[in-house]
Amino acid sequence: MANAISTHQLIAREAVKMLVEEDNLLPAINTGRNDDFKQNIHGYKQGSSVDINVPPTSTVYDGATFAGGGSAPDQTESKVRLTLDTQKHVPLTFGAKEKLLDIADFKERFLRPAMNSLMSNVRSDLLSRFKDLTPNVIGTWGTVPATRTVYGQGRAQLNRFLAPDADRTILFSSDANLALSDANAALFHSGAEIAKEFRDGMVGRYAGFDFYEDQSIPLHTNGAGASYLVNGASQTGSSLVVDTGTGALTKGTIFTIANVFAVHPITGVSTGVLRQFVVTSAYAGGGGSVSIYPAIVATSASVIGTVNAVPADNAAITVFGTASQAKRQNLAFQKNAFTAAFAPLPVLASCEGYTATMKGVSVRVMTFGNGQTDTESTRIDVLYGCAATRPDHAVRITE
Repeated sequence: MANAISTHQLIAREAVKMLVEEDNLLPAINTGRNDDFKQNIHGYKQGSSVDINVPPTSTVYDGATFAGGGSAPDQTESKVRLTLDTQKHVPLTFGAKEKLLDIADFKERFLRPAMNSLMSNVRSDLLSRFKDLTPNVIGTWGTVPATRTVYGQGRAQLNRFLAPDADRTILFSSDANLALSDANAALFHSGAEIAKEFRDGMVGRYAGFDFYEDQSIPLHTNGAGASYLVNGASQTGSSLVVDTGTGALTKGTIFTIANVFAVHPITGVSTGVLRQFVVTSAYAGGGGSVSIYPAIVATSASVIGTVNAVPADNAAITVFGTASQAKRQNLAFQKNAFTAAFAPLPVLASCEGYTATMKGVSVRVMTFGNGQTDTESTRIDVLYGCAATRPDHAVRITE
């Protein structure tokens, strides 16, 4: 593999091309945040972070009087922190015989299998995180969706929170694909859609979504938590104090609160649909404070909040799904709902290597030798982090 190892640039470029062009998830989310890290010439390490600004929603007033006669609300952007917290790599070790391979042989015999494993692992990790960051869910727990209606509800959910029409994707399981295709044999078979199936797993387009079959769809396991009530009226913010009730609430569990409704993001008018909240940190159970998203912010004349009203004392909390069960969670989302940054890693001293970047995704290929065993080891690394910048522009579709 002398030619291959001496041309790390070629290998790195092929590796990042596979990661970007042959994956279903990365092209569908925002991976353009590398610039926010100021392109550190010395490379990055785990723990590096950046704050992503999220534009505010402006309040509209009636009449000619400025701000309805009061003070105009501050136009302050909220911030979402993205931290490079995950490094993954695949190791490759070669003897003298393997080092004689040319780049074409190396690509098919070693690089592609390695990148397939790396892609699968990264995709599974990101999807699991995105699932836990998504506060909305549709479908029936324990039932694989078999009609177009459920996916139409996904469109309605994104529309309710004013997600842009463009760049919408659904990643769903093979079981969900089979159930839908059996019920709607002609749904995904227009000539135009067949012509655009350039990536494995592309199924078709419906209700404004590009559908991709994915083998990394995450499970969500509910805890045993049930029968919780709100403990105290007028609660606001990213935590909710509860009493009575028993059992754990796992991270990613979704629930509603009696008479607390979602609102239109611009007008603040109640949608008539209960606001869904997601548990952001595992909760052991019993009376205490549960971390949640979105924060409870009541809509008023000067503030467009997340809900029509704060919860009442002893308002009932209803957990979505069945206690202590696990079900797959397919995911529908608009491109900017989630952000991932794949930052460039430096090539270490005394090693040979190259870091290639494509569409915001960086891959490092680095080689080091062992003279005693006459072998060379090559590692292919990615360093990344992710965040939900517009979580309401995503929805889980349960099975």
